[in-house]
Amino acid sequence: MISPNQPQEPTSVCAGSCAVHVASRRDFLHLSASHFMKSVIIVGFMAASILLAACGKQSTGSSATPPALAQANAEQLLPVTQPAMKAWQQGDNATALKIFVATDWNGRPLFEAGSALNLSQDQFKALPAGDSTAKAQAIITQISCVKQLSDAVAQAGLDAVAKGDAAQAREYFTSLRQFGLALQNQDNPGFILSVYGKGMENKANAGLAKIGQ
Repeated sequence: MISPNQPQEPTSVCAGSCAVHVASRRDFLHLSASHFMKSVIIVGFMAASILLAACGKQSTGSSATPPALAQANAEQLLPVTQPAMKAWQQGDNATALKIFVATDWNGRPLFEAGSALNLSQDQFKALPAGDSTAKAQAIITQISCVKQLSDAVAQAGLDAVAKGDAAQAREYFTSLRQFGLALQNQDNPGFILSVYGKGMENKANAGLAKIGQ
């Protein structure tokens, strides 16, 4: 029991001091929370801006080279002779003839990079002895395949003439003539290709003459 004579002021001072302390702590916590929320909002805006910028760059890059365009560019680099020659070498002669007739012989390159058929006469003469022998063998092998296919096209044209199918014959001979011209007009044509190309052109012209063209 507290004595009536005991002073009561310390209790009041303590209570007031504690109240001030609690209020100050509450204000501090309120300010800290407010500052934290502002920081979170600022960081959030910065992150969103970075993500949007990154997405924008990614979208721009992907739209510049879509898969279809990339595939089209890759196909444009394929040698013009490759589809028909590949089918012929696989023994699918009918498909090879169809591809040959449908090919645009104005396209380039005619042959794959590194092919001996791309060598001009001067380039071939400049090769060392060992390289020239290997290249000569490669030219003989590759030109033999080209000749076999072109001869088959010419024969198909003659067969169409025999059947009275002038339209079909015209397709074969016209395509053969375009191929012969392409061999003669490619960049730095080799002597052998020029000779074969001229022969194909003459054979095609003779075939077209049979149908009054």
